[in-house]
Amino acid sequence: MIIDGHAHACGEFLHADQILSRLDAVGASMVVLSPAEPGSSRTYRVPDLAGRFPGPVWMYPVNKLVKFAVVVKGMARKLNEGNVQVHDLHLAAPDRILQCYWLDTEGPDPLLQLERDHSRWRFSMVKMHQCWTAFDPAGPLVHEVASWCGRRGLPLFAHLYRARDVAAYYQTVRAHPQTNFVLAHCIDVDVMARQRPLDNLFFDISPPDLVSVRQIRTAVRHAGSDHVLLGSDTPYGRDNLRRNIEKIRRIEDLTAADRDRILGQNLFDLLQSPASFSD
Repeated sequence: MIIDGHAHACGEFLHADQILSRLDAVGASMVVLSPAEPGSSRTYRVPDLAGRFPGPVWMYPVNKLVKFAVVVKGMARKLNEGNVQVHDLHLAAPDRILQCYWLDTEGPDPLLQLERDHSRWRFSMVKMHQCWTAFDPAGPLVHEVASWCGRRGLPLFAHLYRARDVAAYYQTVRAHPQTNFVLAHCIDVDVMARQRPLDNLFFDISPPDLVSVRQIRTAVRHAGSDHVLLGSDTPYGRDNLRRNIEKIRRIEDLTAADRDRILGQNLFDLLQSPASFSD
């Protein structure tokens, strides 16, 4: 089983038929899809920084570029439109395209909006992204969203901005053992590895150009292969899903069982709540 746990409804994944074709080409069962740039067919070229220079955490400087682009293009204002688009894609192939709901943390009442949209859409995951809409990773809103997700069996996916945000988020994760959390882009697994492993914290390894084999190995050593999740971050990089699958298969110190868990079994188990696979 192969599941892409992190992709966006644009570029190579703009239309349902494109998505299914891409999944079939690599033998993937499903994708967890979130918004980004509604209607955009652009696929971005990203240099293989993680392959050439595996030491740094490349998402930190990339975050600054992302935040700048989001502000200049006014992309955060399109989150609701993007969530609607992702839900429509889910309806086109409900067993293979799962909806990750992107929460606007700067909206007038984020929790009320979250509850209203979940009652309509029954999405499979909730996402927050500091580069798009600001939030305190240890603040009251995040604790409320974490509790909300825990009551409904939904994972909470977070893209964080700085090392201090990662350190603060660890305390939030620890405070909500009933909620499963996914940390985008292994940022910063080195910070998390200095703490006690948490059973409810999982590490996304997308995209292949910005997350190194070193970081993946650190996540496996720290949390175990059962807490590491395949993702592509499509369309931010070319042919990301295939390349990240191949990256996992090439890591020699992973067992066959480790690879199976990372490539899909972990995500399948994580999404096995009643809400996750309902229309």
